[in-house]
Amino acid sequence: MLISNKVKAGLEASAWAIRMFDDLSRDDAKETFDFRLGNPEIPPPALFFEELKKAVNNSPEGLHQYSPLGGHTRARDAVANTLTKKKGLPFTARHVVMTSGGAGALNIILKAILNPGDEVLVLAPLYLEYPYYIENHGGVCLTVETNEDFTLNVDAIAARLSPRTKAIIVNSPNNPTGAIYSEASLKSLAKRLEERGRKFGSTIFLIYDAAYEDIVYDGVQLPEIFKIYKNTILAASFSKPLSIPGERIGYAAVHPEMDNAEELADALTFTNRVLGYLSAPVLMQHVITHLQGVRVNLAEYQERRDMFYDALKSFGYSLLRPQGAYYLFPKTPVNDVTFMQELAKEGVLVNPGSSLGRSGYLRIAFCKKKETIQKSLPGFKKVMDLFR
Repeated sequence: MLISNKVKAGLEASAWAIRMFDDLSRDDAKETFDFRLGNPEIPPPALFFEELKKAVNNSPEGLHQYSPLGGHTRARDAVANTLTKKKGLPFTARHVVMTSGGAGALNIILKAILNPGDEVLVLAPLYLEYPYYIENHGGVCLTVETNEDFTLNVDAIAARLSPRTKAIIVNSPNNPTGAIYSEASLKSLAKRLEERGRKFGSTIFLIYDAAYEDIVYDGVQLPEIFKIYKNTILAASFSKPLSIPGERIGYAAVHPEMDNAEELADALTFTNRVLGYLSAPVLMQHVITHLQGVRVNLAEYQERRDMFYDALKSFGYSLLRPQGAYYLFPKTPVNDVTFMQELAKEGVLVNPGSSLGRSGYLRIAFCKKKETIQKSLPGFKKVMDLFR
């Protein structure tokens, strides 16, 4: 066999995910309504294009050269200052590493902390790449179910903690459910992590995947995880707040009051190099330096959420209104793959919940054009009527 057994198994298990990206450039005669990928169709803010033009036209020295491995100091300073204001903690550039997107941040964190056989807990439903990222670096992925309403089941998490536990990944607002974990549940989780860490004589990290931290609705306030748990490492991205996922710019940040915080930051810089990222995209480092706090118009997403949610509810779908991110996660009255296949016959493309750790659901990305959503609705109604 030319390829490894592990990669072959991964290809077979995630062929549908690969097709999501491959299909982006297809030109079928039949009209389709593709809600599979969180690839926003809302344009970036006007300020993004202004800063991009400035960077290209003024061509600062070194614009197309490698940056320092941890990122340009100006970019890291800008991120650190923003974190200090938002989280009320003394971040400096030493605590920040610029990365190739949020995925790059997650991978350098896992590479920096994992020894072979270390366990990392993830919460289901989950972002589909977590198990692969953990396996990339010799870790063992353990899945813990959230409650029926997608809230944290702290007792279930505590039951999986062991001397081999190195970290738990928390993604809130959550992909795929849009749920936001409450401050009370996060404090309860932090207490369990601290207790078990003392018992085992180890540090259990909380890796906060903040991909959708800036995409929240209805005036909801996110609990501040950095103030709840000292051993927190942040993996963040500008993809969602600026609607620029293709530019691959993000960062990792270490809690400034963590024991040995600077040693961990140095480890992240090292893993950024040895994993082959070398440095985050330099042009984007210059651009985001001047875009701290800038984000897309959330009213655009909220309008799409409400339009889609209200329609599906009226058709008989059972679902919760997401508090953040840009996904709906409705139940299906039959097997989710069967339901998905029937939707595909109507030109409606979605993801089955079984691929995301929770069977009997669909993930629908509503970050699409309003016209696309409106045109898809008859298909959603027809298939629900078929099975209801």
